[in-house]
Amino acid sequence: MYIAIEGLKGTGKSTLLEALTPYLKAYCDSKQQQLAILHPTKPMSDHYLEDEFYEYQNNDAYLRTLYAARSNHHAARVDWNADLIISDRSIFTSLAVRWQYAYQANINPSQHYEQVRCQEHVIAIPDIVIQLDASNTTLLERYAKRDRQYGHYEETIESLVHMRNNYGKLFEWLSCDQAICLIGKSIPLYKYNTEASSLQSICQAILVMIEQNFANINGEFLLKNQYSLMH
Repeated sequence: MYIAIEGLKGTGKSTLLEALTPYLKAYCDSKQQQLAILHPTKPMSDHYLEDEFYEYQNNDAYLRTLYAARSNHHAARVDWNADLIISDRSIFTSLAVRWQYAYQANINPSQHYEQVRCQEHVIAIPDIVIQLDASNTTLLERYAKRDRQYGHYEETIESLVHMRNNYGKLFEWLSCDQAICLIGKSIPLYKYNTEASSLQSICQAILVMIEQNFANINGEFLLKNQYSLMH
């Protein structure tokens, strides 16, 4: 089962994954299951594209190439046979970031998905998405407290409205029959507001969700085996 944490910049994806990891390790140990953690947008060490980041960080063509390379690099180093895989961001981040560009270029959602999938060909498609959110005011306050020398073009109210709209359209498309047929599965979406809920309560809710999904998977497996034995 592969779970991806998605959401606008500053909603707390990395913070949640860091807080959630000890819970997941304890859960997987108790179930004798293997856990894998993926950071698909983490910078790569000793890669020429990373050396050009500060010069081209506002160039979309460069960023598309960089993040595809990061995704493939880190995904190739993850054990996709693990029982539980979780990541902060996924291929859906790239789909959301460029959703409006695809629309302006008269590229339909299915074509947009196939283009991004071709670029980020190593990473799997999540089975479940956890979408984090917070108000625009809170996100802008969080940006102001960060001491980072990059990504400032994403830290404006215009960018927040743009990305919030893109994520909304992406997840609306993912729930339609055409997307389900193209991807090969329906992807459940769980939403949590990091402004209104504590990290601990969100972690506990996610653990309950994981337990329920594993129970459903095991139940379906047993049902299929019983059916095979009967026929």
